[in-house]
Amino acid sequence: MQRLTPLMSDYLPATAHEMRPAALVAVIDEIVLGARTVLVEAGCGASSILLARLLARRGFGRLLSIEHDERTAAFVASQLRREGLGHVARVVHAPLERHPAALSRHGQWYSPGLVHDEVFGYVDRYGLVDLLVVDGPGFGDSRYPALPVLRGVLAPGASVLVDDVDRPDEQAVLVRWSEEFKMKFRTAPRTSLAVATFLP
Repeated sequence: MQRLTPLMSDYLPATAHEMRPAALVAVIDEIVLGARTVLVEAGCGASSILLARLLARRGFGRLLSIEHDERTAAFVASQLRREGLGHVARVVHAPLERHPAALSRHGQWYSPGLVHDEVFGYVDRYGLVDLLVVDGPGFGDSRYPALPVLRGVLAPGASVLVDDVDRPDEQAVLVRWSEEFKMKFRTAPRTSLAVATFLP
C-alpha cells in the first residue's frame, strides 16, 4: 500500500474480487519497467482506476477493461469520467454468456460478439496488446477463454498476468494454457500472480 500511495489521490471503495495490493504493484512494475502501452484487463475494479491514473501521469498508454458485473463497470466508468481519465481508459460492460471457447459445454465468458467488436476496434486504433491482465471472471475455470480469444491480438513479447493463482481452478487453467500455447508461467506466492511472455 505504501508503494501505491502516489496513485491514491482519492478514496476508492473495494469492489468484488479486488486485486490485492502486492499484485497491483507487480502489474504497475510490469507496465513501467516493460514500457507497456496497450493494456487489456479482464475484470475491473479500483485497480483499473489506479492503472488509468498511472498512464495519465506517465503521459502515454491506453487501458481497455472488460467487466461482467454491471454495478462494478458503472462505478469504474463513472470514476474515470469524474477524474477526466476517459482519454486513457475505457470500461466495457460485457455480460457473461455461453462461450464457444469455454472448457465445458455450458461454460461462460464475456459476451463473444461484444468483446470481439470492442477489442478489435481498440487494437485497430492503438496497436496490438502488449499487456493482458486476467482477473476475471472469478469462478471455476471461467478464465480459460481469455487466451484462446485474445491471443490473436497479443503482440509478440506481450506479458500475460493472471491473478488468484493460489486457487486450484486458476492453477488448472494455467496448466492447460501452458500445454496448449507453450507458455511458461512464473508464479509469485506473495502476489498471487502468474506471469508469462507471449511468443506466437
